[in-house]
Amino acid sequence: MKISEILDFLKDEIIETRIEVDTDLEIKNFKDNSELVEKNDVFIAVKGFKVDGHDFIHSALSRGAVFVILDNPEKIPEDLSLDYVLIKNTRKVIAELAYKNKHISPKDFKMFAVTGTNGKSTVATLVHHILQESGKKSTLFSTVEIMIKDQVIEEPYNTTPSVIKISEILEKSKLENVEFVNMEVSSHAIHQKRVEKLEYDLISYTNITRDHLDYHHTFKEYMDTKLSLTNYLKKNGKVIVNIDEIELDNFHVDKNKIITYGFDDKADYTIKSINQSIYQMNFKIDTPEGEELSIYSSIIGKFNAYNITNALIVCKEYGLSYDQIKHSIITFKGVRGRFELIPSSKALGFSVVIDFAHTPDALDKVLSNAKEIVKGRIILVFGAGGNADVGKRKIMGEVASKYSDIIVLTTDDPKDEDPEKIIEQVKDGITKERNFIVIPERKTAINAAINFANRDDLVIIAGRGHEKFQLFSNGKQIKFNDFEIASECIDSLRRSMKK
Repeated sequence: MKISEILDFLKDEIIETRIEVDTDLEIKNFKDNSELVEKNDVFIAVKGFKVDGHDFIHSALSRGAVFVILDNPEKIPEDLSLDYVLIKNTRKVIAELAYKNKHISPKDFKMFAVTGTNGKSTVATLVHHILQESGKKSTLFSTVEIMIKDQVIEEPYNTTPSVIKISEILEKSKLENVEFVNMEVSSHAIHQKRVEKLEYDLISYTNITRDHLDYHHTFKEYMDTKLSLTNYLKKNGKVIVNIDEIELDNFHVDKNKIITYGFDDKADYTIKSINQSIYQMNFKIDTPEGEELSIYSSIIGKFNAYNITNALIVCKEYGLSYDQIKHSIITFKGVRGRFELIPSSKALGFSVVIDFAHTPDALDKVLSNAKEIVKGRIILVFGAGGNADVGKRKIMGEVASKYSDIIVLTTDDPKDEDPEKIIEQVKDGITKERNFIVIPERKTAINAAINFANRDDLVIIAGRGHEKFQLFSNGKQIKFNDFEIASECIDSLRRSMKK
């Protein structure tokens, strides 16, 4: 786009301009991260929850930004000659500018969004897997990775990327002739308008339970934000709802547009007859057509029966046959850090799994399912994250007490909080009768739990899942992946047993 075209596009939003550069100049890209700005880019200053883009105007200009679009007049630097456009709201226009510059439209794709407190990554990734296995070209936006077809593009910082990043991935997807786009959508992304101007053919809801109350303040606010994603539904779009977890009366959409699933007999897709071990699961689904489907999967748990059924409905709505879908479910190996079994633990006679469970509901689902299938004891390693909902910490301690035989309480990602204080808040919920030990250093805690284990026990390392860095105060990051650390501890124990 030329600068003149940008100014014309923004004309109804402009409060003030100071543009001295040639308006016939063709700009390269729009950027909302100053560190990514290149020569002939336009920097859009956006105020976030913790960081204000207006504070990085100098940085953007030093990297070659032609001019800045901003919405806070008090943040216009006085110590330099700045080309800028002051508008009413940068969040309102950033999506349209980004998509217009890339010559793409979300309408170029069949788009699916999944939201909810837990299960989003598994649903989105499984849908992507089924489509790819069925010969369709698909793009995935998830907490764990962004993929175009079978290629991992990057491992994102946020569940749902910025508008600018989404536009870049959609541009690449269009060049790769991708037809389907599958997105995990967080409550933060909805509230911060990162999905602005997107339109979805299908939107699914896994569940809505307590989370992110540090950001949304109340559960009602959090829930209302999640439910507002239906505002982005295409005219003929449909909403897929877990009827066991969410009341249909919460949705302000035509009930004819809603497809339900769950164990409830009233669901359109009814789940029943789950059989599982630590390694595999099979269950049945009654479909609206009157068929009874037998589903076989290497990912386990009632929560994954929900996730699998959710993904099945999405792919059926996209025109795939039940046989295509069932075959692809069998070949799905799961998502990194979501009840992920460490294979080397089998040689020791017990099992070690890594799980992302970091909310009371997620922890409850993982532990209650484990209780049903494990012959031995459940040994839980967990903590709670910092800079987050303080109220859930005691509840997580209560959940841990309910199902675990041994609890190893440790540090998660304390961020700017005192790790020992977080541990004390979690400990308040652990019953005095429960066997537990506090080991703040996470690697030592994982090693201890693995060494505590006997034959048929299950060690669950919860809270961080796929994450590769542990986060401390002042932005300090330490390389730490639970799967890698646990694997090292298992290998060390195996070597010691051979001596």
